[in-house]
Amino acid sequence: MTQLDAWLGALFAATTLDDSTIVFLKGTALAQWVATTPWVWPTAEALHFLGLALLVGTIGPLDVRLLGFMKWVPIAALKALVPWAVAGFVINLVTGMLFFVAAPDQYMHNLSWWFKVLFLAIAGLNMLLFETTQRSRIAAMRPGDDTPPTFKAIGAVSLVSWLMVVYWGRMLPFLGNAF
Repeated sequence: MTQLDAWLGALFAATTLDDSTIVFLKGTALAQWVATTPWVWPTAEALHFLGLALLVGTIGPLDVRLLGFMKWVPIAALKALVPWAVAGFVINLVTGMLFFVAAPDQYMHNLSWWFKVLFLAIAGLNMLLFETTQRSRIAAMRPGDDTPPTFKAIGAVSLVSWLMVVYWGRMLPFLGNAF
């Protein structure tokens, strides 16, 4: 991990885009408000946690069902809960942007943040693949049916991606130079 951290540091040192972005973001009124208002950051942290609970709490069981477990539960019933996951994602997106704008230097130079972003992208692309190629197959599934290999692969990628988002997000204060 140290070698990768050094490589990422060299990459950042080779460009001024990240430093100018940091200076710009920290100078915004939004960044000043988040950084100087005592209740904003802790409130955003609490909302971020609740959003994560909504997201993982609804997508997790769907992924487990896609993997072929809980066969008595209709996939369509779990898919009906996806709007709650979307609400959780939106909450996390808004609060995550508040964190990023208020302290961009804590994130842009942190390997953990980049891994979190990578796994967010993987989870998003996986969801897009599922929704655009497999949506019609869900209606044909009945409780008790085993899931096809495509569903299992999509469920595994989703579950691992979201667990990695949680893991790398939790590692932000411990790995790299943040906080």
